[in-house]
Amino acid sequence: MKVEDTSTEGIRGWGCTPTGDPPPDAVPSTATPQSTCLPVWITRGWKRNLLYGIIVFLMVLVFLNIALTLWIISTLRLTARGIGPITIVKDGIHVVGQVWVVDKLVASTISSQAAQPITLHSHRNFSVLVSEPGQLNQAKLVIKRDSIECSGQSFEIRDAKGGEVFYASREEVRVSADALTLDGSGGLSVKSSLQTPVVRAPPGSDLQLESLTRRLDLRAPQSIFLESRAGGIDITSHSNITLKSDVGAIKIHASNIMIHNLKKASVTDVPQKRSWANKIYQLCACASGKLFLASPESICAMHDQDTELCR
Repeated sequence: MKVEDTSTEGIRGWGCTPTGDPPPDAVPSTATPQSTCLPVWITRGWKRNLLYGIIVFLMVLVFLNIALTLWIISTLRLTARGIGPITIVKDGIHVVGQVWVVDKLVASTISSQAAQPITLHSHRNFSVLVSEPGQLNQAKLVIKRDSIECSGQSFEIRDAKGGEVFYASREEVRVSADALTLDGSGGLSVKSSLQTPVVRAPPGSDLQLESLTRRLDLRAPQSIFLESRAGGIDITSHSNITLKSDVGAIKIHASNIMIHNLKKASVTDVPQKRSWANKIYQLCACASGKLFLASPESICAMHDQDTELCR
């Protein structure tokens, strides 16, 4: 009687052999099957190999980080005192070259190096704002392409010693300089009134007080003093010139007083005894206050027929 051994049918295909290949003749039941598809160093101690792989990956990552850090340091020129052209000093930062501000710049002091200019350039406008948190009052300076605007309670200009040169507010405008000089041909145009202790022209120029369409008033609580040290004073009017004193008198102090273009009274019939009498006349006045000239020998009065003289 032939007995077939069927115990080996369950291991057909074991050990990466084809399914149709016969199994080995004798396979110990206690032996552990080993796969021949993977290398031995993988199948034996895979945990150790995995740990080595992780360590190698971390070492490569660390080297890459160090290289990237060195590249950033060399590109930005990082030092112990600053970054690139920016150096940290005791009172702030020191920048060499140009600085581009993208949004806002907040600083207490902006200054240039010794004997070096500072230039602020903006493509559209340049604004300087000074304010305090919770305060409505603020000072603002806006420099535009074709104008300069300044807003605030007042505007002051001082000299190097701290003295006031110019002051402007809603209430008043003061010029504290020795002289306010206007070089334009139009001069100074005042719509309301001008209050000043002295009005004078620069050397070599004439002083003109002119009102083109209205009258010109000179008023002072005590006195008005007109002085020309090297020339004359001309007062010209299209209409009347009135000198009036309510309390005192009008005094004219001069060695020669000349009044031109006065009308002369008709010549009397009395013969002139002296030849020089042709240049001497009497200054007479009409009842209306109008002045006229008369001959020295005649009566200081006009003839009844002369209706044109005192009209």
